[in-house]
Order: sequence, then structure tokens, then C-alpha cells
Amino acid sequence: MSRFRTTRRRRFGRVLAVVLAVSAMLGGLFVTSASACSCFPGGEGSRYDRADHVFTGLVVGEETLAGADPDTALDDVIRYRVLRLQTHKGQPPILVNLDTSVAGATCGIRLNVWEGYVVFASGDAADGVVETGLCSGTRPAAQGPPITEDPPTSTTPTSTAVALGTSTPAPCAAA
Repeated sequence: MSRFRTTRRRRFGRVLAVVLAVSAMLGGLFVTSASACSCFPGGEGSRYDRADHVFTGLVVGEETLAGADPDTALDDVIRYRVLRLQTHKGQPPILVNLDTSVAGATCGIRLNVWEGYVVFASGDAADGVVETGLCSGTRPAAQGPPITEDPPTSTTPTSTAVALGTSTPAPCAAA
């Protein structure tokens, strides 16, 4: 009788293992990949270099444009109407449409109407539309003008190294 129970338990264990393995495989088929925003490393100076247009502007309007796929909002776009107040780089029009993704997972950003921003944007502004996103560097204008260069990241000392075995005069030596 104990031999019968042992065989039955082994068989049950094998069946359970197969069911769990099949469930895991099917679960992998029906789970969609996650979307996440991933940005290049670097500071505001790097973002300034990568941008086609950098300007300070006032957001005066907002509208949502539906994307090509009606089943998902990931391709929808928010179009902000921005009045350019000061140009730092590029040639954006005085009234520019600024497009960004609706979803934060696809690097979209939210701007507030009637607030000023330093905008880092890309694209050809000839049609009056440029693009920005979470990684572009767009930020409130109250934080000041754009930083155009990143600070040096070298760990090498800036003083001139002296070769071993050479003598150097004292800085205050009398001549």
C-alpha cells in the first residue's frame, strides 16, 4: 500500500511540474513587453548640444492628437502651443507647436498652460512643429537660462606634472 502511494505521489508531482511549466510558457506569450523611458547620460550641457532648438517660451495652449492606433494611447501626442520669448539655439518660429508623447513611459512630459519653460527641442521647425520629451531637458524657466556646457568630468589634476628626478625652483626664490 505504501508503494502505491509513493508511485501516485511521483506521478502527481510530475503532472504538477508539467502543468506549471506550460502555465509559465503561456503566461510569457500573453504578457506584453513593458515600455519605459530611457535617457542618455549627461547633464544639461549635453542636452543643449543634442537639441536642434533651445528657447525660453510661454505655453499658451494644449491639445491632444490621436495617434494611428486607436487601441492604444502610447502613440497619442500632446501638442503645446508655445510663444517663443527668447532664442538660445536654432531658429524656432515665434509661435511654435511643441509635440510630446502622452505617456511618460514613452518619454512624454506634461507642461502647464500659462507657465514659462526653457525648451530643448528637436526637429525641423520649418513646418512650425518641434518635438520634446522627458530626456530632452525641457524645464521651468524659473530655474534660469540654459547651461550650454557640462562641467569637466576628468579626474586628472589640472596642475602640470613634474618628471621624477628633476628639480623645480621654489615659487618665491630670489633671483
